[in-house]
Amino acid sequence: MAGPQPVGLLVILGTVGSAVLAILLVALSTYGRRCRHPALRFFVWGASLAFIPLASSAISALLQQRKTDRDRHEQYCEENPGCADFPKGSASPEVQIMWTILLWAVIMVIIRGNADTAAATAATAAAAPSTGDVSVDGQKVRIPVELLAKYAFVAWLIVMCMPEADWLEFAGKSIFVVFFLLGFAKVVLKLVAFFKASDSYAVGKNARLVSGYMAQLVEEGAVAGHGHVPPYVVMGESKDDVEETPQGYRIKREALDNKLGALVTLDRVWLLSDHGDGLLRKQLELRDLCLSFSLFKSLRRRLSGYPLAEEGTISALDFVLRGLDASGKGGADADRVFRVLVDELWFASDFYYSPLPLCSFSGWCAALNYLLSILIIAGAISVGCVYQSYGVIVFNTKGPLSDVKLAQNANYLITLFLLFATIFTETCEITAGVCSNWTKIALLGTYIKRGWPGRFTHAALEAVLRLKPAKRWSNKIGQNSVLEPRRFGKRSGFFSEKLYGRAGLMRSVGVSPAVKDVVLRSLKSSYGGLDKGSGTAEQKVGIGGKVAWGWAWPANGTQESLSSTTEHILACHIGTRLIEMKYSHAACPTSAAADKTAACHLSYYCAYLVAAAPGLLPDSTAWTEKRYKEVAEDVQAALGEDVVDGARESAGQRYERLLKELSASSRDKVLRRGAELGRLLVEAYEGDEAAAWRFLADFWSEMVLFVAPSQNVKGHVEAMGRGGEFVTLVWALLLHAGVTDRAETPHGSSIP
Repeated sequence: MAGPQPVGLLVILGTVGSAVLAILLVALSTYGRRCRHPALRFFVWGASLAFIPLASSAISALLQQRKTDRDRHEQYCEENPGCADFPKGSASPEVQIMWTILLWAVIMVIIRGNADTAAATAATAAAAPSTGDVSVDGQKVRIPVELLAKYAFVAWLIVMCMPEADWLEFAGKSIFVVFFLLGFAKVVLKLVAFFKASDSYAVGKNARLVSGYMAQLVEEGAVAGHGHVPPYVVMGESKDDVEETPQGYRIKREALDNKLGALVTLDRVWLLSDHGDGLLRKQLELRDLCLSFSLFKSLRRRLSGYPLAEEGTISALDFVLRGLDASGKGGADADRVFRVLVDELWFASDFYYSPLPLCSFSGWCAALNYLLSILIIAGAISVGCVYQSYGVIVFNTKGPLSDVKLAQNANYLITLFLLFATIFTETCEITAGVCSNWTKIALLGTYIKRGWPGRFTHAALEAVLRLKPAKRWSNKIGQNSVLEPRRFGKRSGFFSEKLYGRAGLMRSVGVSPAVKDVVLRSLKSSYGGLDKGSGTAEQKVGIGGKVAWGWAWPANGTQESLSSTTEHILACHIGTRLIEMKYSHAACPTSAAADKTAACHLSYYCAYLVAAAPGLLPDSTAWTEKRYKEVAEDVQAALGEDVVDGARESAGQRYERLLKELSASSRDKVLRRGAELGRLLVEAYEGDEAAAWRFLADFWSEMVLFVAPSQNVKGHVEAMGRGGEFVTLVWALLLHAGVTDRAETPHGSSIP
């Protein structure tokens, strides 16, 4: 029999490339969170889209070849009685290739089904408020027509190839068909779950419900303060507990008063934790997980465009400053506060960016989803065994390596790779689901509402709740130095920026406890507002009047007046870097080590925001980019190869040289102002380094608190997609404190 035609080989090569790219798409969209570039995703999508036509062309050509060869064989047998039987199964290379391509097609649609069924469109959803109840935060649940069309096409290919499958016998054909149907059943199950979720008060209608409920609490004065935990919704929202009024959704009073009902509120969780004897009392981090989930639901209002009824209320701020207190001493612990916020934004990031939104699954849907994944794994193993036992795929090492053997071995390895990829993706989905915080919340909800007696069940639940979910928040802050641009460089080049974005070009450091402490300290000191010009500002940092808070903001109209927040950040960053240089020759006092770490990290982080995430700052993004480029170019003109020169001079000499070069009249006003600020700081705190770092730590934490409130919801959602930004944590913290707008500055303008 004739081997595959050249056109068949080309089609096979295209099919293999499309299958591999489809797997890469799943890996990149599900786990490779740093490789979400639109060009890359479009390329992989286009290649996978071309898979079905290529596979169809190849199989059609092979079927036509088989028909032609069979006709010739029948004609030959009429002329020569007693001729050999027409080759079937493993004896026919055409049949081997045909069923190999068919298996690749089935695997491709199964793997793509995990990614395509619920592809996230978070940026689009956050750009406008949610419209109606037929969507989840603006993300309408649409039927994946393209994926269903692929399944229909593959089903047609299977029907076409069935006449050439007698040699597989009934068992082999049944295993193959069931494997295909399991993938299709999983897609249907997900669609059912998503449509149910879109009509659910716990998911699809939740942002609107929580918005109305928070307004209800404000109207009733039930958002308690002074450390008392408010009755925020955690879980258990149902249609029976909701009533619709002209003002929006409200939760019935009887549902709120029933402490044994299905509706779980935050105060009920705290009550069980303080006076119960179960898991919540033994593991306080589970109580905090309920708090994170409740805050996530509150945050969704903002992400969906609904107003915050508690905005500006003293009770909201009181809850953040006193309610997030595990010790009961009237003060929130910084590490705990930010851990709660990280878990909250974990929920938000997973909700918007995961291709497998587990919040959509509940009860029997979740159980069936896991069962289908297990059956698909078993099906992949069974199909692999069938293909090997019937000789569809063969790894031949006997004799000389001919072109036919090389093609067979390549098909064998590719098929095994794709089968293992199927097993891997399904295993990862099961693992991610079981370990996720969504599963923990669902189990905790059942535990709180019903209580589960029995030692074995209790131990099993305890084990699941200890599992760590997939990491979705980087818990790092980017760093950038205007005076030393290469200091924090991680990679460079035009293509690196296009692929990773500007944030991916700069190094990052872990968020230190000192940074968390100083930010929360400043928030507490600014209780009731974020005005840097308040009369108590100097007292709170204890600087004795050496440098007033107006050090960074000269009166408008002076020679060095700066007109934007961007310019202030860059000038103050330069001043901070200069004082760091001045004191780098001596060991930092132990008492000032934490403040120095916080001041330097936050200074470098604000410079990073200017360079890599200007959309999260108050000024126009285009203006910020333009000014940063101008300042960076002037730094290069002023200092040249400063990194090299700096190695041959002491820290004091370098400080004096930079101060002189940056102060030149020909330099940009940002550089001149930065040099002046550095000189003022050094003169004011000469001999008192600890006070200088205390002052700068409080200043930069105040700066972060100032820039964090923002109307750019889309920018923060996009930041979640690349691993999160520290300023987004502060943004969420201030939202829960009822702070949504930036304060006025000492000079009455909207910039500091």
